[in-house]
Amino acid sequence: MRVGINLLTLSQDRYGGVEQYIKHLIWHLKKADENVKLFLFLTKPNRDLFPDFQNRLKKVMIKESKIQAEIHNRIHDNQIEIWFSPLHKSYIPNIKIPSVVTIHDVLHTRYPQYVPGELEENNHYYEQFAPSFDAVLTVSEFSKKAISRFLLIPKEKITATYPGVPEAFHHYSDRNYIERIKNKYQLENEFAIYPASYNPHKNHLNLLKAIVLLRDHYKKRVPLVLTGFTSKENRTHQSVLTFLRNHSLEDQVKTLGYVPPEDMPYLYANASFLVFPSLYEGFGIPLVEAMKTNCPIVCSDRGSIPEVTGDAAIFFNPEDPQDIALKILRILNPEERVFLIGRGNVRSKIFSWEICAKKTLNVFRSVLKKDEK
Repeated sequence: MRVGINLLTLSQDRYGGVEQYIKHLIWHLKKADENVKLFLFLTKPNRDLFPDFQNRLKKVMIKESKIQAEIHNRIHDNQIEIWFSPLHKSYIPNIKIPSVVTIHDVLHTRYPQYVPGELEENNHYYEQFAPSFDAVLTVSEFSKKAISRFLLIPKEKITATYPGVPEAFHHYSDRNYIERIKNKYQLENEFAIYPASYNPHKNHLNLLKAIVLLRDHYKKRVPLVLTGFTSKENRTHQSVLTFLRNHSLEDQVKTLGYVPPEDMPYLYANASFLVFPSLYEGFGIPLVEAMKTNCPIVCSDRGSIPEVTGDAAIFFNPEDPQDIALKILRILNPEERVFLIGRGNVRSKIFSWEICAKKTLNVFRSVLKKDEK
């Protein structure tokens, strides 16, 4: 099976969830079946994102200015049998072979104000391309239902398959390295961690309001560590920094910015708990990362989050700082954390890149069989 993977609109978002999905899925697709050959359709800026595997993976380079003119010839010349688009809104018209896409979420249908193009423009985009999808992959049952409901794609076309976590999260128990990371980032002995991009739906400000409530009303100082790529142009990040200054939280809330992926498991291992106040997730990879590293979870009750954590978390209303504060008080109890860690250990076993890759290949095969009839 010869699979063309459309990465022509890939932007390096410093290990956001979509980039993690693509890099790890491609690696495990390559390993899952020796009869599968992957063709990565790339533009020059992303040439080195993926290592070379001479027999099983080939890079097909296309100039950004010539994508529409060259794409169909390149698909034909490489005898591509399946066209796979794992990126949001990366679709190309008039592809003549079976097409499979990944839609990670439909955030624009719940919070259109947080997505470029808002509701009407995004819905029109999917109305234009959805009829050409032979199959749709997504990352949770929650997203499957939302895609079917809001994009009017039949459920029979949609397969939900959970992603896994990077390999580093299976090998993080080096006590010396855990201590080294603690010193590297000057971490306190106990702290909450929230790894998230600075996008509005990640809901940083309500979390910070809860931290202020805990300090001022409940007389409980809860140190917090925030990670995530930052820039001066990002308004959400700037609003977080302003809030920290205005409420004298600079010494209590540490903003680390982008953290290399090899350090992340050890940040979780040092943390007392993960706090995850997101308003909307198609999946929520940090939830699984926390479960894999014995980091208990207190989190939002929205989107896919309850599906991912199951009974291994304490839930709060993410729009209510008071409720967030009360649930954080609850997870400060050491017995509660031990209980949640045990449940997280059990729950985490269902998340695997190997399983995700096998289910993805099954979707490819089923689409090819239908095309042959």
